[in-house]
Amino acid sequence: MVLTRSSVLAASVVLSLSCASARPTAEPQVPNAPLVGPNGHSVGVRGLSELAPLTVLVFFSPDCDCLRAHEARLRTLAGAYAARGVQVFMVDSETRASRAKDAAEGKRRGYPFPILIDHGARVADAVGAEYASYAVVLDSSGRIRYRGGMDSDKLRLHDDATPYLRNALDDLLAGKEPRTPEGKALGCALQRW
Repeated sequence: MVLTRSSVLAASVVLSLSCASARPTAEPQVPNAPLVGPNGHSVGVRGLSELAPLTVLVFFSPDCDCLRAHEARLRTLAGAYAARGVQVFMVDSETRASRAKDAAEGKRRGYPFPILIDHGARVADAVGAEYASYAVVLDSSGRIRYRGGMDSDKLRLHDDATPYLRNALDDLLAGKEPRTPEGKALGCALQRW
């Protein structure tokens, strides 16, 4: 076979097109694993994400001081973004999770959002959540648009902390990609085993 300049050019175009089509074109999608609500009913993650333009899942542990330190910020964020089409949920992926305990904790802490149970930590595994306070933002089709810490603080909160989650929500609501699609997660290890 004789290679001419035009055959080499044609082969490189075909190769580049086949490589381009092999690249992923969308953000990863969370599996439709069930989350159990306070009333005992379960809903798939994608079904939950279809209810709003953006859904925030924050992973919960009742004993995490880092999460406790961020609760006021999270309550404020949930209140500020609800009118803009953002829903917020806590997700308990720990082995000791129970509806009664989580409902009592949510009430005691003044959460304006429910704590949902992730039996078997299927959602936590799918999104790479290893720590309480880890946040994930899903769009209405269940695609992951942001994952990581709520901000750059751990236990001591600073006014100049980088608000990763808030920035991601602002960017997504403005029709842009998040300036930081993955923020460093700071928190307590989830007790999943």
